Amino acid sequence: MLKIKRGSVFDEKCDLIVLPCSSSGSVTSWVKREIEQNNLPYPGAPIPFGQLRVLSTEARYTKADFVGYAASVDARTTSSALSAIEQISLDLIAFSKQNDCSIVNIPLLGTGVGGLDPVEVFNAYERVLGRENFNVNAYIPDKNVYQLLYGKESIGHQHDEELIEHPRVFISYSWKDDSVKNWVFELATSLCANGVDARLDRFHLRPGMDLPQWMTNELIKASKVLLVCDSHYAEKADMRKAGVGWETMIIQGDMMLQGEMNTKYIVIAYGDFEKNTPIYMKSKLGISKLDIDKDINSLLQHIFEIDTAPKIGAIPEWVKQKKKSVKV
Repeated sequence: MLKIKRGSVFDEKCDLIVLPCSSSGSVTSWVKREIEQNNLPYPGAPIPFGQLRVLSTEARYTKADFVGYAASVDARTTSSALSAIEQISLDLIAFSKQNDCSIVNIPLLGTGVGGLDPVEVFNAYERVLGRENFNVNAYIPDKNVYQLLYGKESIGHQHDEELIEHPRVFISYSWKDDSVKNWVFELATSLCANGVDARLDRFHLRPGMDLPQWMTNELIKASKVLLVCDSHYAEKADMRKAGVGWETMIIQGDMMLQGEMNTKYIVIAYGDFEKNTPIYMKSKLGISKLDIDKDINSLLQHIFEIDTAPKIGAIPEWVKQKKKSVKV
C-alpha cells in the first residue's frame, strides 16, 4: 500500500528507510547530515544507476533495521530517469519480501538534483509499489507538492478499500509450555489470514540476529502488542527473567509514554486472568483465550479499532410527550 506523508523519511519508525544517492555513492548535504546524526552506515562504494543497495543499521538506529541507498541520479549526467526509479522500486519490493519488511519510508527519488517531476515519480511509485501488501510511505517535505499529490491520491482512491492498513501486531509469549507455543503459532497464522501483519519470533527471527534488539524493534514498531499470559509468562514478567523480562521493561517504559488511555497493549489470558497476568497489567481489560477460540473477530475488532457501540437512535415519542407534560 502506498501512502503520502508530509515531512521526512526519518519522522517515523519503519523496517527499511530509503535514501537517495548518485551512482558514484555520493549524497547531498542534507542526507549526509542525517546519516551522521543517526549513526547510519555510508554507501561506501559506487552503486549502478537505477539500483538499490541495502545495508543493516546494526542496531545503531532504532527506528529502522535497514537503510537502502537508491542510486537515483546518474553521476555522469547529474540527471535521473523514470526507468531508474521503477527499477529501484522493483529492487525495493524484492528486498522487502525476502526480509519481511512491512513498513518502508521513501522520499520522491530523482526530484531534487535529478530534475524529475514529482507527479511523474509518484505515478511511477503507484504503478510499481501501489499494489504491494507492505506499507510504503512516500515522504514529501514541500507543502505545495504534498497538497498537490495528496489531492490526487484522495481522488484516485476515494473508494478504495485497500486504504485500510494492515496493522502491525507483535505477539509476546513464553516458550515454556508447548501448548502455549502451538496456540500462539495458530493465532499468528489466523491473524495473518485476516489482514494483520502478525510479528512472531517463529516467523521473523533468524539465526545470527540480536534477540534483545529484535524484540525492542518489534515492540517499538507495533501498532498493537498481544501479551499471551500463562503462569510462566506472569512469573518471568514479574521477576524480569529471560526474554519476557526484557520485553516487560520496554513495555512499561512505552506505556508511560503512551499515557493512561493507551490501547496498544492487549492481554490475552491463557487460563485464569488473575493468576496468569503480570502485576503491571492486572488493571487492564483483557481477552480470554477461550473467547478468541470461539470467535477471533472479538480480537480483530480491537486490533482494527472498530467501534462496536450501537448507533444512538431517536428519542421515543412517548418520552418527548412525558417531558412536555412535566414542563406544563
